Amino acid sequence: MKPPVSTYWRYRLVTCGGTHPDSPQPRASHPPQSMGGVSRWALACAALMSIAMTPVAAQSPAAAPAAATATARETNLQLAPFVRQIRAANKAILSKRTEQEIAGTSIERAGSAFQPQASVSVLNGRQRLKNTPEEDLIRQGLGLYDRTGVDYSVGVSQLLETGAKVEAKATMSKFMTNITRNIRQNDNDDYRAFYGLTLTQPLARDAGRDVTLARVRVAELDTRAAKFASGDTEASVVAEAVFSYWDLLLAQERAGSAIEKVRMGERLLQEARALNRQGRLPQSEIWEVENNLGRFQAGLSEARQGVQERVNKLRTLLMVAANEAPASLRASDALPAVQGRAVAFEQAMRRAIERRDDYRMRKAMLEREGIQLAYANNQGLPKLDLVASYGMNGLEMSAARSLSYMRMNDYPSWTLGLQLSMPLGENRQAKADIQAAKLRKEDALLQLKALEVAIANDIDTGIGMLASANERWSLWKDVAEREQRQLELERTRLSAGRSDMREILLREERAINARLAVIEQQVAWSKADVLLEAAQGQLLDRWR
Repeated sequence: MKPPVSTYWRYRLVTCGGTHPDSPQPRASHPPQSMGGVSRWALACAALMSIAMTPVAAQSPAAAPAAATATARETNLQLAPFVRQIRAANKAILSKRTEQEIAGTSIERAGSAFQPQASVSVLNGRQRLKNTPEEDLIRQGLGLYDRTGVDYSVGVSQLLETGAKVEAKATMSKFMTNITRNIRQNDNDDYRAFYGLTLTQPLARDAGRDVTLARVRVAELDTRAAKFASGDTEASVVAEAVFSYWDLLLAQERAGSAIEKVRMGERLLQEARALNRQGRLPQSEIWEVENNLGRFQAGLSEARQGVQERVNKLRTLLMVAANEAPASLRASDALPAVQGRAVAFEQAMRRAIERRDDYRMRKAMLEREGIQLAYANNQGLPKLDLVASYGMNGLEMSAARSLSYMRMNDYPSWTLGLQLSMPLGENRQAKADIQAAKLRKEDALLQLKALEVAIANDIDTGIGMLASANERWSLWKDVAEREQRQLELERTRLSAGRSDMREILLREERAINARLAVIEQQVAWSKADVLLEAAQGQLLDRWR
């Protein structure tokens, strides 16, 4: 089962951190764990085939070096088609949708209690009994009673929403006894008919629409909760997919920066060797450049591995194995522009309470437990039923005459009364059920309150993250501009012989790192924006 929502979003918020403006080296961001793959490999392959081989989207000048990592066997992956395919084929999403459909069948099952029930019986048998002395006097002194016959019965019953059970029944018996045969001196059968209607209306336990419809309402709330759980899972998976996509794009940018550093090191090594041949640069400076070039090459290898890991993570979400789809994936969408927009906490909180599926699921579960508690209280009452019946009887030597209303009307039968049943002493079962229902309702209320607190904290954290990422992006952008100006100044000083190769190397690397830090903060802002939308229950709106 997925961790509680508060823990889930806190985990998401932690994974979205960026680089501190005072840090000379940008920190690596680690992608969140995958939430699940797609249901079938065939669907995932269809997803990849449906994504067009579009040109790489326009990038900022700082992002341009990342294009150097592209290979001839890369497939450009756009974010919107990727998310649509994940929503259509992800295993976790499909599983929750199946659970929702299964829960929906419980409504039909609970409602079947009000479906009319028909009963039909045909019994053919013989009854042979020895008479008691008293019976023998009444039964012509035959010594035994012998009855053979066929009994037919047809009935229809239905439970009403008031809790009453109504049953209409008709019976017909075709029979012959040894007494009748002895009196009539023939084998003509007798026919006994009965029409009747019985009503049983509970007056205490099981009485009223609230109790009778409790199972239907519980099933409806279970189905609603399953629907909200499905939406919550879908939002989580979509957030995971978007994070993974931006992580791949960031890994591509890091690989591009690593390539830029390697090329810069190779260029400076050539310049250093040329100056050394002219006697203007000592050998130690060449060693310094060679050492840094080796470090840059090692960083490039690590960055390429990072790209491969992110690509495989997207493959896992699509359920595509690397050996089955060897073409690599490339995030081709441009990062969203950083916007300094203000988000009001109270408005965001109201929106989250109204739209977050996990909160609406908890509200449905609280309502469900309230119905269960009311039902348990009702079951603790004594069982007191009003019972009423009315019928007509007929007895003739033909079936048609025995079923004649005119002949049966003279032989009515009816009953009217009360039936009471209750435990002697305390109803311990009902008491235990009520206590359990109370505790479940209290637990559901606590979970709802805890979720409200978590939502408030998630929104506050998301708003802070969005503002912080915007601030860091602005600061790093200024840093990158200053680093570029300082690099140009240092190159001018080198041409004039007032600087050395080590300082140029440092300035070049700092300028590249600063440009990468700007992109890192842009990714952090994009993730924070997604998290804030998810915290307000708005994430799926973007992908509809």
